[in-house]
Formats: sequence, C-alpha cells, structure tokens
Amino acid sequence: MYIDTHCHLNFKEYDQDRAMVIGNAKKAGVKKFINPGCDLYFSKTAIELSQKYPGVVYAAVGFHPYEAVHEPDISKLESFLRTNNYEPRTIIAIGECGLDYHMYKGELAAGRKDVQKILFEEQLLLALKHNLPVIIHCREAFADCFHVLDNLPKMPAGVFHCFSGGLQDLRMIKEYGMYVGIDGNVTYSKQLQMIVPHIPLEMLLLETDAPYLTPVPHRGSRNEPKYIPLIARRAAELKNIPVKTIEETVMRNARALFGLP
Repeated sequence: MYIDTHCHLNFKEYDQDRAMVIGNAKKAGVKKFINPGCDLYFSKTAIELSQKYPGVVYAAVGFHPYEAVHEPDISKLESFLRTNNYEPRTIIAIGECGLDYHMYKGELAAGRKDVQKILFEEQLLLALKHNLPVIIHCREAFADCFHVLDNLPKMPAGVFHCFSGGLQDLRMIKEYGMYVGIDGNVTYSKQLQMIVPHIPLEMLLLETDAPYLTPVPHRGSRNEPKYIPLIARRAAELKNIPVKTIEETVMRNARALFGLP
C-alpha cells in the first residue's frame, strides 16, 4: 500500500476521468492521496474533493509562491480551517507554500523575492497556530527558505516537496526534522539519482506531483498517482534495498507526518 503525498487531482487534466484515475491508482496499491492547494480556488476544490472521497483524498490549503505577486489574504486561507472540526478530517496540512526563484513565463523572480518570503512566513505561522504540518515548495531558493524557517518561533513539521537540493540542503532539512518528497523525475534526473542514496529512509516520502513529472517509461504523457510504484522501485534500486522496505517505510513516514490512519 502507498500514499501519494502530493498530487493535484483537482486540476482540469482530470476533469474527464477523475474517478477512473483514483480507481486505477487503488488497483496499483495507491490507496490514499494528498491534494495540496496552490491558491484559494484550488484549495477550495481540494477540500471539496476530499469531502467527495472521505478517508481517501485529503486536502492541504495554501498559496504557491508565484501567488505572492497578487498579495493574497491569509485570513481567507484560515477560514477554510474552521470547517475542519469533523471526522474524517479533510485538511491535513498547509501548502503548498514556499519560495521559487526559477524563471517563470519569461519573468525573473528578482523583485518578487521579498513578497514570496512574507507569504511563506505567514503560512508557516498559520501552520504553527493550527498545529498542522507544512508542504514546502522550494526551487532555487534553499538559502532563503532556510533563513525564513530559522526565524520562526519554533519549527513546524513538514516536507520539502519534490526535493531538488544538494547534500548540504539535505543535511539542513535533517536538522529541522523534516521529510523530503521524491517524484517521478527520479527515473530520469541524474542529479536526483545521485542524491537519493544519501536520503535517510526515515526522511523519505513518495509523491507524483501529478499531472506533472511523469516517470519513465510514461514520460511525455499525463502523470497519475498509479505510477507511485515506479518511483518506489527506482528509489529502491538507487538505495540497493528491497522495494518492500521502501513501501513500508514511506507509509509509516506519511502517516506520522500527516496523522493519517
């Protein structure tokens, strides 16, 4: 059994066959799904999807760093949390939130960095206030991301989603007691393949970031949670351990971080 700890099942790419995608993933052994938000609309639809599939799909609510230019209102994000007082829980984390200094649609991140850091910090404080873990999106911004975390009153639980850092970044995340998420690019990224053997098992989570980052041999097509076993198999090969060890460990890690049954 696996949990896809980061997929966007509420995106338009699944509008025609969402139920089938979930069903095919279950047949592949992927039984639970965490669907992060990236703005108010997708946070809301993530909640709605988790209510449609209770105990199967779980929501996180958050603002992606690229939303910082719109100066989003954190109080609107917090309003979602007031509906989270029933079982099964639907909102299990804040995110995805963080920093992204990569060029986006031809526009450099310079000039947006300060507003990204403010938005990131606001969401981290929201997670601490509500005792929720964070799903961190960090691309080409690890030094600043660590700086924001270091200035918090305490360290939240969390995961660095789709880890793209180096060994020093990995060491820092280990010091924070956080997890790292590995995606389908582990099947083709030489850089990530060099990092995975150094990731302690107790820090590892598996995710697809579907519909993006489709693993080999399906690269070029829409990604789906059913491909989690392919990611697990490649991680096991790189760490030279049985796939069963990966499966058991990442399940335990996901349940510990997100409080899942």
